[in-house]
Amino acid sequence: MNTGIKVIMKRIHAIDIFRGLCIFYMTFGHMTYWWTAESSFWLYELIWNLGAPIGGGGFLLVSGMSAMISYKVNLEKAQLSNDFSMKNSRNQYIIRALIILLISFVWNFFGTLFMGVPGIWIWFVIQTISISLLLAWPLLKTSRLFRLFICFACWIGNEILIVLLTPYRGQNNLIGIIDFILYNVPEQNVILAYFPFLLAGTIIGDILHEAFNSKNIDTSSYLKRHLIIPGSIGGAVLIIFGIFFQFPNFVDKITFSSHMYIFGIELFIIIILIYIKDMGYLKLKRSYSVLKYYSFYSFTIFLAHNLLYFLFPPVFNALEIWFYIIPIMILWTFLFRIIYQKLGKYASLKFLISESAKYLANKI
Repeated sequence: MNTGIKVIMKRIHAIDIFRGLCIFYMTFGHMTYWWTAESSFWLYELIWNLGAPIGGGGFLLVSGMSAMISYKVNLEKAQLSNDFSMKNSRNQYIIRALIILLISFVWNFFGTLFMGVPGIWIWFVIQTISISLLLAWPLLKTSRLFRLFICFACWIGNEILIVLLTPYRGQNNLIGIIDFILYNVPEQNVILAYFPFLLAGTIIGDILHEAFNSKNIDTSSYLKRHLIIPGSIGGAVLIIFGIFFQFPNFVDKITFSSHMYIFGIELFIIIILIYIKDMGYLKLKRSYSVLKYYSFYSFTIFLAHNLLYFLFPPVFNALEIWFYIIPIMILWTFLFRIIYQKLGKYASLKFLISESAKYLANKI
C-alpha cells in the first residue's frame, strides 16, 4: 500500500444548502416559539408543523448523509494508506458522537435551569443525533435496502410501542421507566421516530458519494436510476399516504402520518437541490451565499441561538413579532458572516469536535 495518500472528495452543494435551510428555519422558528403571546401561538404551530421537513427531521437526515460520506471517504483512505485504519475511523466516529451526547446533556441541564425545559433526559435534536449516530455505526456497512427496511421497521415499531407503553406513563415500574427513556416529552425528536431520518440520510449519502466520487460512473445517469426516479416516486407515495392516512394528523409531528409526509417532502427537497445545483441544471453561483454561514456553523449557531431566548418575553402578536424577528435574523446572519471572515473554521464547533475526536482516537 501507499502511504500519505489523500482521498479527494467532491463537495456536494445540496447537502450544504439543505443543512443551512434546516438551521435557518430552526433559528427563526424557535424565536417564534419563545416570543409569541399565547393568543397568537397558532403562528408558531403553523410554522413549526408545516416546516417540519427542514426542522429536526431534516437536520437528522443531513447528519446521516454527512456521516455516510465521511465513512466512505475513510474507508477509501484506509484502503490506500498504511497510516490510517477503519479502527481509527470507528474510534473517531464514536468519540465524536459521545462528545455531542455530552454537549446535549449540558444543554438540557442549562435549559432546565433557565428556559423551562422539563428535565435533563429529553429528546431535543442534539441528544437524538448523538444516540442515532451511535446506533447507525454498525449499520453503515450493511446494504441500502436493509437500512431502508430498518427505517420503516423503527417507524412502525414506534407506533406499536406508543400504544403499549402510554398507559404506564409516569409509573414507577420497569415499563414506566422504559416509557420515560423512549418517550419523555413525546412531541420532541424521540429516538425511534427520528433515528430513521438519520439512517435514511446514510442511504442518500451513500448514493451521492458513489455518484460524485467514483470513477467510470456517469453521474447523471447513476443519480437518475438510484435517487431521482425512485426517490420521486417514493416521495410522492409517502406524501400522499401521509396526508390521507388518518387525515389531518400529518401536521402533528408525533404521528406516523407526519413522519411519512416529512420524509416524502425531504426526498423532493434533496432531489431538487441536487438536480439544480450539483447536476448543473441551474447556474446560481451565489444562490446560497447566506445559507452557507448557517451550514458552515450549523452546530455553533444551533447552540448559540438559544441565547436569543432571553431577549424578549412571549408578548408579541402574530403581526408584531415579525418587526423583531426579521431585523434580528439579518443582524444574526451578518454576525456570523463577520465570524466566518475573521475566524473561519476555528469558530466552528463541528470542526472543533472533529479535531478533538481525532486527537483522542489517535491517543487510544
